[in-house]
Amino acid sequence: MKRKFLIFLIILFLPLVPAYAIGTAPGMWSAWGYDGSTDTGGEAAGDFVIAGGLNKGGPHGTYDDEWALVGVIGIKIVEHGGYFCPYQLQCANERGEKKTWTMYYWPNGFSYGKCEWLCEDGHSGTNCMPNTSSPVMCDNTKYTTETGGKFSGISLKTSGKDSNQREADVTGFNAWGKDPECDVVLGVIKFLEHGVIAAPVRVCCGRDNWRGVDSYISSVYRATGVQKVLCAPGYESNTDGSDCKPINEDLCSTQNMKFCANFPREQYDSSIHRLEKNDAGCVKYFCSEPGTAFPSVGDTRCIECSTGVKGGANSANGVCVECQTGEYFDQESSSCKIATAYSKSDMLYGKGKTKNTTELEEQCWTIVDPTEYVNCVKGVVPESDTE
Repeated sequence: MKRKFLIFLIILFLPLVPAYAIGTAPGMWSAWGYDGSTDTGGEAAGDFVIAGGLNKGGPHGTYDDEWALVGVIGIKIVEHGGYFCPYQLQCANERGEKKTWTMYYWPNGFSYGKCEWLCEDGHSGTNCMPNTSSPVMCDNTKYTTETGGKFSGISLKTSGKDSNQREADVTGFNAWGKDPECDVVLGVIKFLEHGVIAAPVRVCCGRDNWRGVDSYISSVYRATGVQKVLCAPGYESNTDGSDCKPINEDLCSTQNMKFCANFPREQYDSSIHRLEKNDAGCVKYFCSEPGTAFPSVGDTRCIECSTGVKGGANSANGVCVECQTGEYFDQESSSCKIATAYSKSDMLYGKGKTKNTTELEEQCWTIVDPTEYVNCVKGVVPESDTE
C-alpha cells in the first residue's frame, strides 16, 4: 500500500517538472547571496547581452517565431567562481499553447576555446580550488567582446531548430514557471581586460501573437545576490574590486618571451634586472645597477662585482667574474686573461725595443692614432703591411 501511495505521489508531481529545465544549484545560493527570489523587477544586468536582445526587435533564434539573446554565463557554478561560456538563451513555444520556456544553444562562433574557469582571489583552475603556490603563468587573453577578445566573433544562431540544443549543459541558481519560464543564471555583467564581474542574473520569457504564438526574452535583470570579480589565471582583483591586475607583473609582462638557458623566467625581477635581447632568439637579464652581478648560476640576486679590467658579468650566465692580480677582464669572452706587462721603454718604442734599435719613424711615441699606437706597442703588424 505504501509503495502504491509513493508511486501516486511521484506521478502527481511529475507535471510540475518542466520538460526542458536547466539544472539548479541551491547549494550555491548563500555563496552568491541569492535568496531564491522570483521577483520580476530589479537592477539592470549591465553588459550581459552581447548579441540579440529583448522582445522581437532583433534577429530571431533557431526558429523564426522564437527570439533570443547571447550572454556569457557560468554553466558550472562553484563557491568561488564558475566555468564561463557564451550561450544562446532562447524562448521556445508551441502553437496554440499558452506557454513559453527557456532553451539554450551554442551561438554562432562558439568553441570551447571561448570557455574558461574564472575565479575569486586565492583560487584558480577547475572548480576554482585554493591556490597552493605562486602562479607559473598568466593568461594574457583579453576577456572582452571586442575584436581579438575572448568573446569576440559571437552572433545569434538563426537556423537549425533544436539540433544544437544544450540546456542539459547548464546549471543555474533557479528555474520556475512555464508561462512564462524564468531562469536565474550566473551571468557576466561586466567584461574586464583580464577577467569579468559576475552576478546572479534573472532571464524571463514572454509571448504574444495568439494563436500562432511568438516567444521572446521579455526581461533581463540582476537577481538578488552579490557580484564578484573573477580573474583569469595569473591575475587577482585590485584593491577596490573594479578590475583584475597581475599577481606577478614581471611574470605577466614576459609571458610571451623565450628566456635563454641560465636565466629562469620565474626569477626575473624588473626592480633589479634589465632585459637584453639575444641573437639566438631568446632574452637574458642582468643586474641593472652598475658594479653588480649574480653570485652564481641560478642565484639571480645582485651583489657587488668588480668592473673595468678587474671584472664584470659573464654574458653567458650573468655571474660575477673577478680577475686576480696579473689578469684582466676580457669583455668579448667574459673571462680573465693573463695581463702582459709593458715597460716604459716598450711604451715608447715597442715591445722589446729601445731607442737605439728603432728608427725614429718607427718609434711608437710618434704615432697619433690610438689603434696604431697600441699595435705598435704590442708589436702587431697590420695585415695591409704583410701583403
